[in-house]
Amino acid sequence: MRFTEISDYQVRPGRLTEWRPRAEQAAWADDPRPPSYLQEAHLRNARAQRDSGRDTPTWLATAFELPGRVDTVALESALLAWTDRHETLRSSLRCLPSPRGGTRLHRRTLASGAVSIERRVVGEFTHAAEVSKHVEELFDQATSPLDWPPYVFVTVEREESSTIYLGLDHTNVDGYSILLIAHEIRELYTAAVAGSRAELAETGSYLEFSRLERDEASRIGDAHETVAAWREFVRAEGGELPAFPLAVGGRQDGPVPQRSTCTWLLDPGQAESFEAACRKGGESFFAGVLACLGIASHEVSGRPSFRALAPFHTRSDAQWATSLGWYIGLIPLHLRVAGEGNFHNLTHSAAAAARDRRPMAKVPFARVCEVLDLPLEPRFVVSYMDMRRTPGAREWREWNTCAFHSRMTAADEVYIWIHRNHEGVYVTCRYPDTDAGNRNVLRYIGHLRRVIDEIAARGSYAIAGLPVIPSADIAIHW
Repeated sequence: MRFTEISDYQVRPGRLTEWRPRAEQAAWADDPRPPSYLQEAHLRNARAQRDSGRDTPTWLATAFELPGRVDTVALESALLAWTDRHETLRSSLRCLPSPRGGTRLHRRTLASGAVSIERRVVGEFTHAAEVSKHVEELFDQATSPLDWPPYVFVTVEREESSTIYLGLDHTNVDGYSILLIAHEIRELYTAAVAGSRAELAETGSYLEFSRLERDEASRIGDAHETVAAWREFVRAEGGELPAFPLAVGGRQDGPVPQRSTCTWLLDPGQAESFEAACRKGGESFFAGVLACLGIASHEVSGRPSFRALAPFHTRSDAQWATSLGWYIGLIPLHLRVAGEGNFHNLTHSAAAAARDRRPMAKVPFARVCEVLDLPLEPRFVVSYMDMRRTPGAREWREWNTCAFHSRMTAADEVYIWIHRNHEGVYVTCRYPDTDAGNRNVLRYIGHLRRVIDEIAARGSYAIAGLPVIPSADIAIHW
């Protein structure tokens, strides 16, 4: 499975139908459980954008195939059962006036069985580009975090197979949640066709997680060690969070369209060789990835240290393991590269840095900003995820499964996601679509690939002391 844009998916045309969740107004009940910190920050930003006259899509999505034409009764049953499994899909958050001034977020929730689905046949599509365009525009329009439902389904049917598309606003899902969807819905669909019960484990509610998170975070104050570590990290950056190590176009007065690229780094055999090189030094694949990110930064920019933010999951209890929700915390990464000498030395430092900072992800970043009283915005984020143990991962290729993100606008954000699955290792990158962004981010990714390739091939890498590769020397094959 790749994480990319819909336009990069192997779309096949067919008969397109939209499936939209619906609920009676009287079915909603007030719910005292608060939003998570991520949800609140996300919704307040969405409200500010709408008030300013522009809604920016923030959805994540997936697509996968079912054999033959869809059994509409069975699929409707599967989608409703899936909605009942995940309480966050049956909950809505609204901005209401607060008695103390400003606004507050008010939650309402639907009971299991209260959601229905309305289908609309759009028609036959004969060109793949038309399917992509329609689905993307539908997701942009129908997944607002400020309205319910913030998610929508699409089927594209052909005689030999049918494609299921599902788009959800980020409020309800993180990247790992998206990976779980194909397996769950296929299991529920197969069971519905057979008239049996799907073999899926019970799962916890993100609403309960949010309540617990708020309770724990309320006890975090100025003297907490996580707040102190963030304060020092921000102070070292002059009061901001770190930026990408090369120029990407600077901050603009208005929104800047972002570009996304997705490319393979290692095939399965090369991934095994890279892991062996990491293990030879006594460290993990993840530590090796962090080391390579740091080496690439040092060698193209000349900066002695690598500084970025990294997401870690907060699924700290078994009940959250397969739960839909935004279970993500951020940690600050600071890795000294200059003077380490070689890859293996740096993997030790990278592993120690991640291990020491990992507990900080438990404290919501928005709570840290509250305590510090600083409006901090992430600008450079790097992520690694091993997908191979995710339910259904071995079948993703057979199911033609893919994950997508919406198009974004941001003047100086650079996000890099490195994913490992049974087909190998690939990198997805989102960055400002400016001359500097296209030149320097692709330069960085190209050099990162060279570093990883050499380690996979030779088992080691000597770290250069100066920038070594001019941008004109890099050929990138997408």
